[in-house]
Amino acid sequence: MPSSIGVGRILGIRVDIHFSLFLIVAFLSWSLATGFLPERYPNWNTATYWSTGFVCALSLFVSVLLHEFAHSLVAIRRGYRVEGITLFLLGGVSSIASESRRATDDFVISVVGPLSSLAIAAIIGIVAVASGGSSPVYAAIEYVAIINLLLGLFNLLPAFPLDGGRVLRAAIWAVTGSFRRASGISTRSGQVLGLLLVGFGVYQVIQGHALQGIWVALVGWFLNRAASASRSQDEVAHALEGVTVGDVMDASPPTVSRDLTIHEAVFGHFVQDAVRAVIVCEGERILGILSITDVRKVPQAFWADKPVRDIMTPAPLKSLTPEDGLDGALSLFGENGIHQAPVLVGDRLVGLLNRAHVIQYFHRIREFDSD
Repeated sequence: MPSSIGVGRILGIRVDIHFSLFLIVAFLSWSLATGFLPERYPNWNTATYWSTGFVCALSLFVSVLLHEFAHSLVAIRRGYRVEGITLFLLGGVSSIASESRRATDDFVISVVGPLSSLAIAAIIGIVAVASGGSSPVYAAIEYVAIINLLLGLFNLLPAFPLDGGRVLRAAIWAVTGSFRRASGISTRSGQVLGLLLVGFGVYQVIQGHALQGIWVALVGWFLNRAASASRSQDEVAHALEGVTVGDVMDASPPTVSRDLTIHEAVFGHFVQDAVRAVIVCEGERILGILSITDVRKVPQAFWADKPVRDIMTPAPLKSLTPEDGLDGALSLFGENGIHQAPVLVGDRLVGLLNRAHVIQYFHRIREFDSD
């Protein structure tokens, strides 16, 4: 079951909404309707509090969407492919297909998001000051100005994966010429800020501000996890740099006939040869691939009678060549939700690569890495 739903394309960019967004809209609406708005505007009725709270909650994510669009449009203008924007529990993320190729690109793409939020805050703030009053419309305008100001300032904090952390990375990259060093420093700052926010959130809970404290701690936890994950990805990318599929693949992958039973495939290959997938062939022609995942979908009672052709993933398959880089292979796996792919030279099968091969190679390299 997918965790996000697509809402369409805006300016050619796919926009998805994670299911967690609905939870936070409900939570923010409740929080505003029962706390913030009654304190600032004590003379409204209950329906007005709730309707205004709901509009304000939605405006937060419209603001986040505009923030992410600023990133995406500038990235496209500078020659990068944007796969989409996803709005979720703690904000939004623009999925740019590759890391920045230059420090200047990294800086410009990163800084434009917070600047757009601050510009929106300034414009809406002027409108709020000019209009004045205590109507629900004024309250919503005021909230949009405040939330964009906070969104812009918070994202400028020099901690990855916040935009400010990416700006910090770009600056260090430009000065040192080392993307790896710059990324290491910025992700470390993200880990530290995340832990500080978790600590501050716990302190707020102790002081009796449970909701605010839990929210701050949740943001801190997310930052720390995201920074740690990025740091791990950097380590993997460094270890795999310059390594090709041909260096790591199984050069003698097991092949089976399409008429082989599932039972024969499991005990004759998966168990005996300790493999996670076999190629289904007819002569030299690839018909499909059979993985452990495919086998698990069939009750064992049917293994003895059902041939592998009934449950295999049929050709055409996503494939690799021996010259492909391992980083590209991992991207292929991730983008297509697969764990292995045949390695071909033309139409000829020369190997099989799966995630386990890459992981084993990475761990072997790490044993000799003194950096």
